[in-house]
Amino acid sequence: MNSKFNLLLLAVMLAAVLPLCVLGARLADAPTDLPPDEMSGEKEEEDQKNTPRPEVFNIINIWEQVLSSTNSHKKKFEIEFSSNVEYALLNRYKLPSVPGKKPNSSSSKEVCFQWLAKGLMDYKVLLKYVVREYPNSPIVAKVNAAIPLLIAHIKAKMRNADQVVAPTSSEEQQWLKKLDNPDLFHRKMMAHSILRSLNFFLVDGKRLYSKWEMPKGKPRN
Repeated sequence: MNSKFNLLLLAVMLAAVLPLCVLGARLADAPTDLPPDEMSGEKEEEDQKNTPRPEVFNIINIWEQVLSSTNSHKKKFEIEFSSNVEYALLNRYKLPSVPGKKPNSSSSKEVCFQWLAKGLMDYKVLLKYVVREYPNSPIVAKVNAAIPLLIAHIKAKMRNADQVVAPTSSEEQQWLKKLDNPDLFHRKMMAHSILRSLNFFLVDGKRLYSKWEMPKGKPRN
């Protein structure tokens, strides 16, 4: 009787223990989630890759401030000439120096930044002509203040920054002399042509800069 009772008790105990053992095995074999601190660390690292550096935001901000000024050029032109002169007339006035053909979509970062730096240097010279005709131009004042900052920042990101040089004093004199005209109207048209061309350059320049410096998925207006 006692042996039967003991066997029955052992069977009951095994029945109670076996499900726990099986459950324990399943829990051990099941994949576990990463600890919260590890998950947050990976997300933080990914966010850092997709976040522009502070200086990039600063340069983009400077670029946008300058564009807000140059974008107003057409309106200022129309006010000055009371709509008696067509804005399209500026197409007839060719500049002696422009940064050359804009890099295409397959161009390297180095090529794009060389084009940007060289263009800014060239326009810095051409703006001297604009100052002669419009010494109090707020557009020129804002652009002239921003150009050195943009050039320094862009050249710092180039491998061969020394290959991009500003026009010599002799070249500057040649350009400004070529632009000069005894007729006041033509001098003003040339000055406006420079500002119009500069605005186009800055729009293209900001897009190129953003292409290389802004993380993928970020706005690149």
